[in-house]
Amino acid sequence: MKICIIGAGVVGSFLARKLSAENHDVAVIDIDREKLEAISYSTDVACFGCNALEVNCLKNVKDFELFIVVTDSDEKNIAISLLLKALLGKDKIVLRTNSKAFASPPVKKLLGSNVVNILSETIQSVVLQVKYPFVKSAVRLEREGILVFSYGIKTEDTIAGKQIAELKDLRDKGDFTIVAVNREGKVIIPDGSTFLYPDDLVYVAVKERDALKFAELFGISQKPTETVFVFGRSEFSEELLAKLSDMNVKVKFFSHLRKDCDEIAEKFPGVSVIFSEFTDSETLLHEGIENADLSVVMSKDEEVNILTGVLLKKIGSKRVCTIIENPEYEKIAESIGIDNVIIPRKLLASKVYREISLI
Repeated sequence: MKICIIGAGVVGSFLARKLSAENHDVAVIDIDREKLEAISYSTDVACFGCNALEVNCLKNVKDFELFIVVTDSDEKNIAISLLLKALLGKDKIVLRTNSKAFASPPVKKLLGSNVVNILSETIQSVVLQVKYPFVKSAVRLEREGILVFSYGIKTEDTIAGKQIAELKDLRDKGDFTIVAVNREGKVIIPDGSTFLYPDDLVYVAVKERDALKFAELFGISQKPTETVFVFGRSEFSEELLAKLSDMNVKVKFFSHLRKDCDEIAEKFPGVSVIFSEFTDSETLLHEGIENADLSVVMSKDEEVNILTGVLLKKIGSKRVCTIIENPEYEKIAESIGIDNVIIPRKLLASKVYREISLI
């Protein structure tokens, strides 16, 4: 397929590499030539350094079939999508947005495009950790009703040391598929002869309604998430607080800004609000950090998020999740003890990739 990606940032470059490796004919448009050079250096794609809001730029890709619009501007993405439809007659368009309003069904219908919302994807990832505390990460395939989650095998687990073929009896009781195994950084596509060892990270696909049953079948120790601590005010944390307010969990919100505390307390009356520095260990211990089943750090400063995550883990939070923007920090954060690192743009790229497969 001939696929044009408009926007050469983290999402666009990820998709360019992925789609090119699958032998698609890929073109990338971006006004930033340095970004294009970085992509073309490692990926076999056509690059056009021009403004996609100009007709002459879009004419370079008039013969392409699928368009993925992933610049950092919602307004620009929507404008480009409308130009592609009106001037080139294109109907296969996927665009990213940061706004819930632009991703609402009426707007999506009006645009006639597949709209993927970065905020929704990020919050869904955290909410799944609340609902399924035994997972490291999870993705919901909504159309199929399937949950794909990763789980780190422990020595005491029923599946530790067994071949996948030996799990047939368990599979008869609860339908699941182990789709991949990450062992010491190497991804293995398993078959029946594959052994599962402690410290393996397995990726499992299961009907979401059977996810908790899977944990029960495999003797995975789990305790329902009862208390969630949220650190820092951002568009992500506000959306998370809204979701948690509808769930049966106790929520505490921390901020070092009095104004943020006052506004969050007014907006979410069921949330306990604490005015404190994130690094104030005395306050954290007083508020019961050791009782926090999940701590989520979502400030606008990724370095603060990483340092706070390390401290929270050190002084007793059972699980810690942080949001960062720079993919290069991911392995560093995980190596120093943070349980789950969420990079919104990577989540978005994966979501867009899944949407492409359905077009």
